[in-house]
Amino acid sequence: MEGAERCENTVLSTREEACYSLHGLELKALGYNCFGVEFSFMAIKNIIFDMDGVLYRGETAIPGAGEAVAELRKKGMRVFFFTNNAEKTRKQFVERLNSFGVFAKEEEVYTTSYGAAVYIKKNLPGKKVFAFSSGTIEELKGHGIPILLTKNAEVVVAGLDLELNYGKLADAFQAINSGAAFIATNEDNSYPVEDAILPGAGAIVAALSSTTGVKPVLIGKPEPYLLDIMIKEHKLRKEETLMVGDRLQTDILMASREGLHSALVLSGISTRKEIEECGLAPDYVLDSVAELPGILKKQKG
Repeated sequence: MEGAERCENTVLSTREEACYSLHGLELKALGYNCFGVEFSFMAIKNIIFDMDGVLYRGETAIPGAGEAVAELRKKGMRVFFFTNNAEKTRKQFVERLNSFGVFAKEEEVYTTSYGAAVYIKKNLPGKKVFAFSSGTIEELKGHGIPILLTKNAEVVVAGLDLELNYGKLADAFQAINSGAAFIATNEDNSYPVEDAILPGAGAIVAALSSTTGVKPVLIGKPEPYLLDIMIKEHKLRKEETLMVGDRLQTDILMASREGLHSALVLSGISTRKEIEECGLAPDYVLDSVAELPGILKKQKG
């Protein structure tokens, strides 16, 4: 299966397991979530969109994505963007979204490079950092974090790097072996582009972890670190928040663990078959994000 990921580390509550084994996906086809609550009248006030595979693939916008986001804003919903991709700065991602007709402000965009910067400033202040990708480096610099792109770095931040070479891996490997703190923006095995699935940051993280024997601190989904930053900065309530993503093992798993509502779109990585295989079912399954405004009808009250 192209782009399929192994179903592992999925932890569902007893209530979820019982519900999904009893009802399967039939309720979703009727516009209800697993617990029989009609989506139209759920108290959704905040929507968090994953980006790759949800709003665009590669350099191509998902048809209707911009219109869907705009319509949800008109309904009074607060909109945020949350990506595991650390290859660009927050500002660059705002520009990217805008180019696809999805209009966003920098304070609405959460990237794992931003999360790594927050983590380092809080837990490793003043440490010199080796980071992969120019976008991550620029984001860290913007937060006053010193960069040292040699084996003598005191912190290594590994993430997607489209200009990866052996020299970078070697320097990061030696730094970690010498005691540098090891941070991973995410462990996604792959990410979608227009007509293919490509290796993700997880390939780089796995290379360093397997060769050094060191397990990294994980900033991105499915871990809650970056989500918690967003929740705190915008004073969001999880029970009023919907996570929209294309990947069961990150977007939907995080939502399930953290008490968010969830919607899986089939325009990216995960498939309907994987939902059945994983036993991890979102509240709703959509072919495209363009369908979301029709599901979240005007709420009562």
